[in-house]
Amino acid sequence: EMRQEIMPYIQHHYRTLEGRDHRAIAGLSMGGGHALEIGLKHPELFGWVAGFSSAAPFEELDRTWGPLGPKWEAAPPKLLWMACGKEDFLLERNQVFVNWLEASGIEHQWHVSDGGHEWRVWRRYLTSLLPSLFQ
Repeated sequence: EMRQEIMPYIQHHYRTLEGRDHRAIAGLSMGGGHALEIGLKHPELFGWVAGFSSAAPFEELDRTWGPLGPKWEAAPPKLLWMACGKEDFLLERNQVFVNWLEASGIEHQWHVSDGGHEWRVWRRYLTSLLPSLFQ
């Protein structure tokens, strides 16, 4: 569960606007897995959720993620964006999660690119994602 003191800390130390319409969460690799988990379980806090080559959830998805329904109906993310390289060792894991999103009717964007689990790939993802945020 997300620690409740994180958001006040960020708002106190950084110039931010409050509310999900002004908040995104993204990460890469293990951080991408955390961003997906936090963002998807807290759509009331984050309007945009993104994962780059994420350590995406892939086991017991219906049991773990199925209860999202009521939260998502009330406040679905404006964008759920995921990407992974064709040579990335996490591609299969991401594809399992994306297939579950599709089967569950959860709107998302899924991008498969050339490359592996590396910075040059993630920099391209960031430049692709940024224009879509806060629109």
